[in-house]
Amino acid sequence: MAAGIVSRAARHHRCAGVARVLLGVGVILYAGLVVATGWRIAAYRGRVARDAADPARAFGFFTFVAASDVLAADLAAGRWHPFAVALLTGGALCCAALVPRMLVTVARSRSVRPDGSWFLLVVGPQSVVVAGTALRAGPTTAVAEVCCWAAGVLAYVSITTLVWTRLRRHGVAPADLSPVYWIAMGAGAISVLAGADVLLSTPWDGPVRAVIVVVLTAVAGWATALIPVLLAAGAWRHVRHRVPLRYEPSWWSAVFPIGMYAVATHQAGRATGAGLWEGAGHAVAWAALGAWTLVGAAVLVERSHRRVAE
Repeated sequence: MAAGIVSRAARHHRCAGVARVLLGVGVILYAGLVVATGWRIAAYRGRVARDAADPARAFGFFTFVAASDVLAADLAAGRWHPFAVALLTGGALCCAALVPRMLVTVARSRSVRPDGSWFLLVVGPQSVVVAGTALRAGPTTAVAEVCCWAAGVLAYVSITTLVWTRLRRHGVAPADLSPVYWIAMGAGAISVLAGADVLLSTPWDGPVRAVIVVVLTAVAGWATALIPVLLAAGAWRHVRHRVPLRYEPSWWSAVFPIGMYAVATHQAGRATGAGLWEGAGHAVAWAALGAWTLVGAAVLVERSHRRVAE
């Protein structure tokens, strides 16, 4: 997910070489993860089923949907188009199977404290819209894309309200305030990207276009406002409460939203003509590339330390 979206951000800002390298890395990692996940399902089917019913783990299954659709959008043009169609098909079918189960999980988990992973319920379906607009089969799908995007925005508002309400009621310990909460911003950003792609792929006019632009702008503003809040939360966690700043897999949960924000604001600027959004996208694209590089380096350092310890 992270490599794919940062690759697209780099491509938008004319860093073609970097974009190709990151896309290649993303494809290789995706293939490896698909094989590993298939083996895990075959070897530990019962454990996978329990994970799918556990609110603390269940939403992570949407990362497969998002990763598939991000790569599909990246590979939509040229000779890789059939492969992109296959990725979109697999991601869409998986999303259709997961959404009802996750809604039931949300309904039954009133005593469970939510975290940022719950926003993957928005990221997965909105990624299908993003890939669908990139692989547009014809004008007949335009209405379906708008409806899916609108449903995703409503889901985003609902989950934001739910998570905020429960966090205020139960609080959150510094150790639990992990980078996974950045997915809240990433869900808003991908909703902006999906709305912008809908506008760019179909010449909507009149009230429909006006409504999409207003909603898109409001969600983009909200996602932007979350960035300083999330940075302050990180400072509160690591500076004030001295939680050690070391590598953990959830750091990738921050890289993807930053890359998504860069791509989303760039596309929002193109779709609405607002140069401010394009400027923001350009600046954040470099931040996304830096974040991907830093976290990737942290992975290598952590693994080398583990080998030395062994």
